[in-house]
Amino acid sequence: MKKEQFKTNTGIAGLLLLFVIAFSSCTGDDTSVALDDPAGQPILSRVSLVDKDSTTSEGLRGNLYAIYGENLSTTSQITFSDTVAYFNPTLVTDTNILVAVPDSAPYFGGSNKLVVTTQGGAASLDFAVAQPAPDIDAFSPLAAGAGEIVTITGSVFEGLEAVRFGDTEAEIVSATSTEIQVRVPEGVVQSFIFVETAGGVTQSVEAFGFKYLIYGDELAQSFYDGSYNCTAAYDSMEQVKRGTASIKSDYTGGYGGFKIGYSGGSIPLDEYSAVKFSIYGGAGAMSVKVTINEMYDDGVIIDIVEGEWTNFTIPLSELNTPTGDFAEIVIQEFSGSAPSTIYIDDLGLI
Repeated sequence: MKKEQFKTNTGIAGLLLLFVIAFSSCTGDDTSVALDDPAGQPILSRVSLVDKDSTTSEGLRGNLYAIYGENLSTTSQITFSDTVAYFNPTLVTDTNILVAVPDSAPYFGGSNKLVVTTQGGAASLDFAVAQPAPDIDAFSPLAAGAGEIVTITGSVFEGLEAVRFGDTEAEIVSATSTEIQVRVPEGVVQSFIFVETAGGVTQSVEAFGFKYLIYGDELAQSFYDGSYNCTAAYDSMEQVKRGTASIKSDYTGGYGGFKIGYSGGSIPLDEYSAVKFSIYGGAGAMSVKVTINEMYDDGVIIDIVEGEWTNFTIPLSELNTPTGDFAEIVIQEFSGSAPSTIYIDDLGLI
């Protein structure tokens, strides 16, 4: 199983102190065996993490490592995969060096060599710079339907192995070191996005999908139907975008309104950015007007495509309702072509 890498703050100061004490205990006794000739040819024997005495042949950028060998006291340069590392001369003895892997050391395309140069020459060990775990900066759009493209931006995406929405693996369309495009898998309503590379697995900070799902396969608790000149069936299986059911909205009169009201606790709209839903157009092209919280003069008119599902994301700012609490949403028939029918699925706030 791949070991996931996590960024942590270590007690570096304490480790340095212990390291220096250890050096002093080894070199402070005048009766001990004399050290090797400091000007002699350097010899490297192994590398270990500072906080554990276990030999390693690879290291992460920014981590501290102890280099063990002989004739190291006159060290003038240390490189990891041809990248020069800063080191503190006070943390160098004839047999040990304490140094961090440079942040710019390449984890792909480098020499995978650790080289220590002294007055007596240079010595090297096989030592690779390990790829760090990927960084996810953002993804767009925040919610999308199955088969649609989501773009993930960040860094350290080299060696991409998988992208998952929760436990469901997504099809990778394209990938670079800073951008990944994937297709949304079937059945995803809300989940975190996971990016897996040779360096580990990283979870997105924000969840993909709805922050508040009003209707998936059923109406959420505390929501109710308040439609007028419209009959709404919340368990229709005639046209389904995702899951097992959708809302069938039959407009029986011109400018009738499909309406969902809310009578539960507070849903502050300033915690959301948009309303998202999918609509399937029945027979005959038509337009509908979307409003929230009785702001009927500020609604957004959208065109419905007959015989197709269309995804809509409408910013709350365009509905003139960026603040206050959610109370209702109305999707009003606005072409005067009743009777007519639409199907609504995956309705919520993002």
